[in-house]
Amino acid sequence: MLPATQQQIVSLGLIGLGVYFTVQLTRGLLGYRRYRRVRPTALVTWPAPRQAQTKWLLALGVMGGGLAVLNAWLLRPVYHVYGLAVMSMYFLVMVPLATRIRLGLYRDGIWADAGLIRWDEISRIAFLETPEIILLLLPRQGRGSFRLPVPGTEYGSVRKLLAEKARDGVLQLDPAILGL
Repeated sequence: MLPATQQQIVSLGLIGLGVYFTVQLTRGLLGYRRYRRVRPTALVTWPAPRQAQTKWLLALGVMGGGLAVLNAWLLRPVYHVYGLAVMSMYFLVMVPLATRIRLGLYRDGIWADAGLIRWDEISRIAFLETPEIILLLLPRQGRGSFRLPVPGTEYGSVRKLLAEKARDGVLQLDPAILGL
């Protein structure tokens, strides 16, 4: 058994873990629900690139679930069990759901790495044509950037749709800085 001070530190850590993963799980499920509403309006989409660590994240979820069951069996405090269980649920639920989201252009905006950015929220775009093609999107509110990896097979379609949206006035980009 751990001394009282160390037990309190472990308890605080597991409470923090529970709060953090509850917030992340809620945000992830709300984001996936938003994707389900947007999905029927797809214009050009493709599957998200496979992440190398997906299997490791699922294994982490299984281990967290096992630890939650063990802590419940050992009659540990409920927040110990909850913290580990919600972490496990995050990895076992959100990782597979995230792989189902199709990146691309939709009627209402662009679904990129950080979620949906609506057409009217986009202030600037740029293509990075390194070995892989990345569409960078800068929002008007300055909340960071969105990255959309574009497969080479869809590059022409994406450029054409972006030009159509700009021509129709749906995509209104800010003027270039210093004429660049």
